[in-house]
Amino acid sequence: MKLEKGEEKIKMALNSRELNEEGYALCGVCRKKFSVGELVDQCNFCGKWFCPDCARETPAGHGSGLICKRCYMRLKK
Repeated sequence: MKLEKGEEKIKMALNSRELNEEGYALCGVCRKKFSVGELVDQCNFCGKWFCPDCARETPAGHGSGLICKRCYMRLKK
């Protein structure tokens, strides 16, 4: 992508809660770059995008759906 004079390229959000201008985001757990179609969803607890490898079922008693691996480990403690 060629930038016009005075334009800056928007960097990918480090918090993994937003997509960059090209439609990519980082997995909130493994930090790999994925397009929006490859990411599973946003975690019900932290709100970060996560990839299929980092997706976990919500533990019993904490709701339903998929959450990220990091929140899953916190809930299992």
